[in-house]
Amino acid sequence: LTLTLVLILSAPAASLSAARSAAARPAPPPIDLRQYFKDGFASAAESLSPTSIVQMLPSYGDNSSSNAAKTTRRPAPLRQEMFSSPLISVLYDRVLPPLWASGLRIGGPEEEYRNAVAYLLRGEEGGEEADPGDARDHGVALDLSCGTGLVGVRMARSGRFRHVFALDYSAQMLAEAVATVKRENRSTRGGSTVEDLPLSIIRGDAGQLPFEDESIDSVHWGAAMHCVPDAERAMAEVNRVLKPGGRVYATTFLRPFPDVVFRFFDLHELVGIARGSGFDGAGDGGELEVEALRRVYGVIRATKGRP
Repeated sequence: LTLTLVLILSAPAASLSAARSAAARPAPPPIDLRQYFKDGFASAAESLSPTSIVQMLPSYGDNSSSNAAKTTRRPAPLRQEMFSSPLISVLYDRVLPPLWASGLRIGGPEEEYRNAVAYLLRGEEGGEEADPGDARDHGVALDLSCGTGLVGVRMARSGRFRHVFALDYSAQMLAEAVATVKRENRSTRGGSTVEDLPLSIIRGDAGQLPFEDESIDSVHWGAAMHCVPDAERAMAEVNRVLKPGGRVYATTFLRPFPDVVFRFFDLHELVGIARGSGFDGAGDGGELEVEALRRVYGVIRATKGRP
């Protein structure tokens, strides 16, 4: 049986815009990725690529933009440090997906991708590839705590996003993501090569994101809230970097999983974290929905309201 509990907070949505023209449009021109980052990270943004990792860890203890690009290390809790093992990255990329698909994680990575895209792009199906010429309408997405790129790479290949930033704290997980991109090494639509894939691999901290305020159109945060040191701070960062009207689709595991290494949640905690971070359903088009599936899997769907 599947147990579904839903809590919804919403404000009246803005009136629907006129239907878009069905005429084919040319692919959007290349974008300057530096514009999405705080000043201290703009130069590092010039090296962004789908086949290499760019370091964008903050300078811990100093949040000023002038020092933001320093990569001073700070002690990390066990829940974060365990992902530095190469065995964990291989486990996540090659062993766990079949187990997730069997029921522990709703439908596995493919279903996670489809559900995320259906919400982030409001009603679109995530399985079919789109014309890259339409990507400009869907903007730039962040795959937060991307791990080995199971969802982020799918998002980039879909043609539905102009660009995807895949960010994680674990260098080992990101290395596996890069290896996956190189291993597949298949062309995207239109004959472009893997280097043309609209994907950037970033090592960063969910609690101090390197992006400018209100710069990102949508965020996927998949099965990772229980892994970060401070879920409240990370969710506040998601709200900060999202544009008004931007959406986040976040998933995590719930109690009765025990809080030993990871911090698990109940529905009311997830609602409190989201509301405390600014996703309170207020503003034009703002909404918050928190759902429990199969008693152990939590889903947050939230839209940042416009003033």
